[in-house]
Amino acid sequence: MIHGINSIIGLKVVDIRTIRIHFTKNDPVYILFSDKKTYIQLEEQDYCSFHDASTSAREIIVCQNEEEWKRIFENKKRYPKLEVKQGKVYV
Repeated sequence: MIHGINSIIGLKVVDIRTIRIHFTKNDPVYILFSDKKTYIQLEEQDYCSFHDASTSAREIIVCQNEEEWKRIFENKKRYPKLEVKQGKVYV
């Protein structure tokens, strides 16, 4: 279920995950929150609908789904944890 940004006010970030595709993708994709059901999904914008090639755009989707949150959090092979240090992201 998709919710507005107001649904994350007061929640703490507990994890940041990526999705592993052919062992190369390491961009942050999921931000998991402390209520164990709310997460933000970051998606690259479709190139067909986004015409300014000089800008990198992302779509931000706020979701609340306990089963999906648990699947992302527990499957560390498919969704490896990311560490953020001094503005840089590490797998």
